[in-house]
This record gives sequence, structure tokens and C-alpha cells, in this order.
Amino acid sequence: MSRTKEKNLKENLYFIMFHKWKYLWAIFCSKFYSVSASKSIEKLVYVAREKDKEWIFGAKVRRLSKYSSLNAETYFHDKLRNLPKADGYFYIYQNYFCRCIRSTPSVLRKKNVVMFTHPNWSKKYSKTHVVWCLNKADVIICLNSEIKTTLIEIGVKPNLLKVLHIGTSSTFFYNHNRSHGVVGFCSSFHVRKNPDLMLDIVKNLPERTFYLIGRNWELYEKFDELLSLPNFKYYNDVAYESYPDLYNEIDVFVSPSLLEGGPVPILEAMMSNCVPVASKTGYCTDLIKHGENGFLFEVDATYAEVIPLIEKAYALKANIRETVLPYTWENCSKTIDGYFLNS
Repeated sequence: MSRTKEKNLKENLYFIMFHKWKYLWAIFCSKFYSVSASKSIEKLVYVAREKDKEWIFGAKVRRLSKYSSLNAETYFHDKLRNLPKADGYFYIYQNYFCRCIRSTPSVLRKKNVVMFTHPNWSKKYSKTHVVWCLNKADVIICLNSEIKTTLIEIGVKPNLLKVLHIGTSSTFFYNHNRSHGVVGFCSSFHVRKNPDLMLDIVKNLPERTFYLIGRNWELYEKFDELLSLPNFKYYNDVAYESYPDLYNEIDVFVSPSLLEGGPVPILEAMMSNCVPVASKTGYCTDLIKHGENGFLFEVDATYAEVIPLIEKAYALKANIRETVLPYTWENCSKTIDGYFLNS
């Protein structure tokens, strides 16, 4: 037996033994709740965790619900329990849907739209586990076409999948004229954010100033070295409301991630007229035309390959903001409303 088959077998057994019975019980309990009428959505709830409130997930659900044409509200709960009664639910992250099926079986009788950000399998939320749950949704939003292909390959029903580049605000993030601004990064700390490449770029481009907007970077094993660099400044867990002014100081925005669904900060930076220099993951290859409104590099690129692109970005004269103006919260929310009304 190949290692892949053996891994899949173990994964399936673990799911069956420890989790599947919870969903089967939820499905049984759901039979005692009424079903929403086909196109009647009198109330819609956008679901996230309490600790998402001051981070990107929280910002997403607040803005999407704000611009919905339906009667929409946000709901934050770290355990994802006690969901308000509604005719439809939007889940900002795929694992949240799994959890809500168990905590609130009645959602299975309503309309469910799930955003799949990126593959993030774990022992508890394995590929088998998450795919089984996703096939219970009405619509699954893929942040880019690559994610859609991946989900089909691993067993998600193709008819459930929609590609939608998540929006941002064209008013909250405002245009700025580039001149001698800094180089920016924005993310929470994860290994997939490629922190070593970030460190190498900052160390080997001492004539440029770098900002990192994020949180949890103290968990990075080389964080003290990064923080000690004289051309580096860390904005730790700052309020989301301060992001536009920080982007106003950034002329070139670098996203070195190994794996992304978005990333959302790329779109925010481009809406702020920052030139993106990004790895080829997520929707970066959809939004960025190399040499025209930014620059792309391979996910395994070294600092020696990325630094010349940063310098080229400073020389680029294009209006970056104009190229992403269609990607607003308003347009995104309108599309999501359609998923609820027509699914």
C-alpha cells in the first residue's frame, strides 16, 4: 500500500470513529426543524468567532453584511454556538461550517454559503472531514480558480463551487501618490507566510525601510533578529481602522506567502495604490499582470530574485488602484446575495 493510500485510510478511520457520528446525529436532529422556502431569505447571518472581530475575518463579515441587500447581521462566538435563527448563514471559514453543523443542526435545513480560504488540513479537520461537510453546503466560495480545481480533485461536488475574489473598500482604503514610501508586509504569523524570505529581504535591502503590519510574530523563531534590524518596524496587532493610513506610507507591498486563498492584504494594498510584489499563490495571479500593475515571483524564490522586483516596483508609474476598483465589498456582497437567493 502506498503512503498516500495508507494516510487516506487512517484519515478516514479517524473521521468515522471520532467525528462522523456527531454529524449523523446532527442530520437526524435537523429533521425536526422547518425548511426555508426556496427563495425566501428574510434573515441572513454572517458567522465568525469572537476573536476574529479585530482581524481580517471580522472585517470581512462586517462589511459583507453591511452591504447586503438582504436583512443581514453578523454573529461572533468563539465556540460557534447559539446561532441566531435565520434563513441563511454565511461562514467566513470552512471549518466554522463544520462546527456549526454539530452545534446547531437546524442550519442543515437552511441555506449555507461557505467561504473556503485555503487548504489547511489538520488531524481534527482533515481533508476527509472537511470535504464531507462541504458537500452539505449550498454554495462554496473559492477565492481563486486554483482552489476550485483542488476541491474538485479531492471530492467536493463541482456544482457547489463558485469562484469569487473577495472584496475590499474603495472608500476605506484611499489612493495615495507614490514617491519615497516604505516597503510593506501585512499578515499574522504562520509558517506558510514564508517568514525566512521576509527576513532575508529586509536584511539584504538595507537602504529601504520595511513595515510589518500583523500579529503573533513573536512566535517566529528568528523574530528577535528581524526586530533588531534598523530598517524594520513592526506594527503589532494594531486596529484595522489604522490600516489605510499605514498603507498610505507604503509604496511597494510584498507578499511572500507559500500558500494563500487571497491574500486579502494584497487587494487592500492595491486599492491604496501600492505596487504589489507577490508570490504566485492565491488570487495574486488573477489580479496582478506582471510588469503592468505589479510583479510576480515563484513561491520558492530567493531574496536575490525578489529584491530586483522590489526595485522595479519603485520605478513603475501605473495607477494600481484603477486595476482593482471592481473588487469592492458592495459588488462582492451583491454576488453573495445572489447565491442565497438562487441556490
